Amino acid sequence: MSEEPVLIQERRGSVVCATMNRPHALNALDAALRAQLNLFWQQFRDDPELRVAIITGAGGRAFTTGRDLKETARLNAKGERPAYELEGAYGYPGEYVLGKPVIAAVDGYCLAAGLLLALTSDIRIASDRSRFGNPQVTRGRGTRVPYELARVGVAHATVMDMTLSGEPIDAAQALQAGLVSRVVAPEQLMPTAWALAEKISGNSPTVVTGIKRAYEMGVFELPMNEARRVWANVTGGMMSSQTADSIEGARSFAQKRSADFAS
Repeated sequence: MSEEPVLIQERRGSVVCATMNRPHALNALDAALRAQLNLFWQQFRDDPELRVAIITGAGGRAFTTGRDLKETARLNAKGERPAYELEGAYGYPGEYVLGKPVIAAVDGYCLAAGLLLALTSDIRIASDRSRFGNPQVTRGRGTRVPYELARVGVAHATVMDMTLSGEPIDAAQALQAGLVSRVVAPEQLMPTAWALAEKISGNSPTVVTGIKRAYEMGVFELPMNEARRVWANVTGGMMSSQTADSIEGARSFAQKRSADFAS
């Protein structure tokens, strides 16, 4: 009997969903899964027909609990390191200039490197049974999660509490902290993720790509005056009223119909 793939893909039009499929290990990120994630992000980036990606985990117990520490322990015992460490290719969407948005649909535990994967996605939605945490401090492992939490707008006190205590927060706390934008019942998580992805996919590609480009180039983190100065150039001219999308938007509004963006 052949083994199930560690990453399952489903494509609907211009949206693709990748499901991490190691439920027996709470979708822990071993070398094989990380390799498939790296390949997935590259394919998503390079496919002109795809506009939005969803990343989620199988099983209902975990999005992913992060690094597969059992695999790491086995390698450490032999004096070895995992290939993804040596290559610096960890499987996070933030490692790539995608130019397209990524939605993390979180159900269950989202911990450590799994939290980092979610944080480097653009939008995070969660089921109400989800828990978010950074327990590396309890295992002596370094982490850049504190920076990433602060970067997405989580308050300093919450960042320090999560990363110094190692204790997780629940979905309601994550929503209050701005870590996620929506919390839904578990059975509504994937329908919500697909509906949001399809909504974004149907919006102006020029504007969606422009906003994503600005984010990837760090414009959101610049001082206000500097960000305003470079915004138009960085976002690829989306501010122009003469782009094909802008012209179609005005025309469709005047004709009282939905816009049909061809770009």
